[in-house]
Amino acid sequence: MEALANVEGSLICARVIQVFIGAFFYIFLIAKAVGAENKAKWFKRRMKYTFFNKRGIFGEYINFGYPITWEGVGIFIAIYGVVFGFGYWYVFLHAYN
Repeated sequence: MEALANVEGSLICARVIQVFIGAFFYIFLIAKAVGAENKAKWFKRRMKYTFFNKRGIFGEYINFGYPITWEGVGIFIAIYGVVFGFGYWYVFLHAYN
């Protein structure tokens, strides 16, 4: 972590933004691959929506809910494992040029 002390803040910020954008597209592709009917079988979605937790068109598409089956747990681990693993590697371990 001390190696990041010598890296410019804008470079770190750019990588974090790239990870967020990449994560959005990755989750979107997983949602497309799983399909709406499997998402409905494997995940339970929130029933009460208020003004503060409403989502837009893309946010609702990539909203899985929380897993209720083993398949849902596997998808959950695949999504978060890849996003956090790649994000950690890209921000903290991959060399800054």
